[in-house]
Amino acid sequence: MNNHRGIFDVLLLLVLISLIYWAAVYNILHQPDIPVEPGIFSQKEPELRVQIINSPDTLELIMLSDWFVFAGKNQPQMNLARGTHVAIECANGKLILRSTTFSGNWLVDSLRLFGAEVDGELQIKNVPYGAGWWWAGKEDRNYSGEIKLYPFETGSVQVIVKLPLEKYLRGVVPYEIDGDSPLEALKAQAIAARSEAVMALRSTFYSGRRFDLTADVECQVFGGNKKRTIVSDSAIAYTRGLVLFSEDNPIHAYYSSNCGGHSETIANVWPERAQPAPYMSGHFDSRERIPIKLHGEKMIARWLASNPDVYCNPSYYKDLPAWNSKSFRWRRSFSVAELTELISHKKNIGRFETVKVLRRGVSGRIISLAFIGRQDSLVVRSELAIRQISQPPLRSACFIVQQGDGFFEFAGAGWGHGVGMCQSGALTQANLGISYEKILQHYYRDAQLRRLY
Repeated sequence: MNNHRGIFDVLLLLVLISLIYWAAVYNILHQPDIPVEPGIFSQKEPELRVQIINSPDTLELIMLSDWFVFAGKNQPQMNLARGTHVAIECANGKLILRSTTFSGNWLVDSLRLFGAEVDGELQIKNVPYGAGWWWAGKEDRNYSGEIKLYPFETGSVQVIVKLPLEKYLRGVVPYEIDGDSPLEALKAQAIAARSEAVMALRSTFYSGRRFDLTADVECQVFGGNKKRTIVSDSAIAYTRGLVLFSEDNPIHAYYSSNCGGHSETIANVWPERAQPAPYMSGHFDSRERIPIKLHGEKMIARWLASNPDVYCNPSYYKDLPAWNSKSFRWRRSFSVAELTELISHKKNIGRFETVKVLRRGVSGRIISLAFIGRQDSLVVRSELAIRQISQPPLRSACFIVQQGDGFFEFAGAGWGHGVGMCQSGALTQANLGISYEKILQHYYRDAQLRRLY
């Protein structure tokens, strides 16, 4: 009986895998009928240069397939077979390669690595991520594309991956929103991430020496191939080339993990990036368009203590990931001594005494506030800088401060800047059967979908 049950379970698993595969194929073959937008990128898929590392002084690479290596401009090519381990260090402005597959050390000015087969992979050990945030760590990550390595005089190594935009998205979408998420949420995420990448190329806002974007949260997370799924790849293929537009221009399609129930207006978070943008105005995160004013201290206190029926509230929508329970509403306590120490890194104000909110945005996020001490005060006028007053940073700038006996408690809502799409809300809408077009319309109001290539 047990043998029959085991065979049945295997057959059922094979059927499920087959259904997922053919659903992916169906999605790829039935793309939305949106024509290519003329005159942008010459109707050709762009390539991106993504900086994935710029700090470690030692790298360890493992070839997961065969790779070709070219060093400098005129130095000979080397072949690295599958399974080869290579250690790379930086010294005196040079890269030093060591491996058991060749004798001695190889001293070079730079390196270029190409997979011998399409989508060939290599692994980089202990790639740092989330620097400065509470989820910071290191993990082994797998990459495809053209890999370039450069030495810095500081002794660190810069690693850049060059690859087409659609392949770049394979390493973004499942890292920004789980790769096994509902398909419509993955489609919405793919379009938002593609729009952000297009705008990064056009604006050069995230660019630096030799790269167009970075791979961490200051831009959007690119983690390589490990978290790719059939469903996430399908969502990217289905939406190939689709970008959000306002009038004749693609938009910055910002997004964050959890808006806390109300999104924020772009001008209140990034005034230097702001333009008249109805698609980036803050609003209540529900099917009902409920106007609510959260810039007053009494109203924001009531809001934070409430349990509103909004898409990103795990109390109403049980299918949300577990981390939402710590993000929709949160609390964090600091002693007076801790706050005094934290603020002293920015300015010496003496012993910390209190906080005074100077201005809030439409979502209740603080845009300007003063930390007041016995000797002086520190005024902070940036949503991100306010979050970063502590290490690790606060989850959002939507909070009130309550004083206790020798401590202060920060009670807040949401995770992230709150501009644009709430990823938690997108997951809920997809679980409710709402299409990716309507999800995008909800968060980027008055924006239109167009195909660039």
